[in-house]
Amino acid sequence: MITVREIDPSGEPLFDEWYAVLRAGATAGREAAIVAGHQALAYSLRNPGPAKTRLPIAAFDGDRIVGAMLFEYRLEEDLDAIEVEIDVPPAERRRGIGTALWNWATTRASELGRTIFQTEIGAPTETAPGLVFATALGFSVENVEDHLVVPLPYDETRLRELRETAGDPDGYRLTSWAGPCPPEYLAEYADLRTAMDQDVPTGGMTHERAPWTVERLRTSEERLAKNYLALVTMAHTTVGAPAGYTLMWLPRDDAEHAQQDDTLVLRNHRGHNLGTHLKLANLDQLAKHRSTQAWLHTWTALTNTPMQKVNARFGFRPVERLYELELSLPLAEQS
Repeated sequence: MITVREIDPSGEPLFDEWYAVLRAGATAGREAAIVAGHQALAYSLRNPGPAKTRLPIAAFDGDRIVGAMLFEYRLEEDLDAIEVEIDVPPAERRRGIGTALWNWATTRASELGRTIFQTEIGAPTETAPGLVFATALGFSVENVEDHLVVPLPYDETRLRELRETAGDPDGYRLTSWAGPCPPEYLAEYADLRTAMDQDVPTGGMTHERAPWTVERLRTSEERLAKNYLALVTMAHTTVGAPAGYTLMWLPRDDAEHAQQDDTLVLRNHRGHNLGTHLKLANLDQLAKHRSTQAWLHTWTALTNTPMQKVNARFGFRPVERLYELELSLPLAEQS
């Protein structure tokens, strides 16, 4: 009989088993899956932040964990939504384990008064088990992004060609940093992060994003710095107005993967090849700070044609797609 319960993330033997099951389910059948590292996820779950509640949920067959779920909900925005990730290793599938975890999720969501369920699934094809399972539950695909990778260390020949083609960032100056944002740029960086949240394509996903304040930015940086090194390059005009930024993450406990996250050029500064200049400057930072990371990952919406072209010039190739799905379930219909 399959039973489901929340586990204590501080209990190391049980948490270690739960994490191994989560990772086995999340990476199965995928070429370049990104999964939060053991250290990073343990820290996040053991040290709750003010913005989000995250719970590790396990499905048991007797004393053995056979399925894992991350159950999350935000506390300052998206107050009707629940985020779930359900992972079952291939050897344990088709036994009702995913359904048992889902039933736990709907019951807890009902207790919280939340009616919107959201999930992200990385999948090489539309017939991937996780995607099939989610759509069978009633989830609808609301946004699709290409998941792309480029090998590291970055090809020096391509880098030189990109610099020659890009020329100089006339009318702009670039500033790079590794780690927390310098105090003199905090307010501008917070405004750019807010603009990014408003600009990024999300399809039909329900999002009510709170603006980035300096306080929120500092709190986020302090938490993430425990397990990730942030690499940031910001662009300003020659008179000091912010024009855009790009952000990478180097996980401290992942020897293989680095992540290219945001790249934003404000609308009135587009058409100057600024996105390319930002990425080139941040690749210089990556070369200085990377250790053994072999892949740089990024995600770009299928509808974001300009960034798709930039990524192609940088040599990124698609390995799978990231599907963002959503389901609205009135409280009366929840378990």
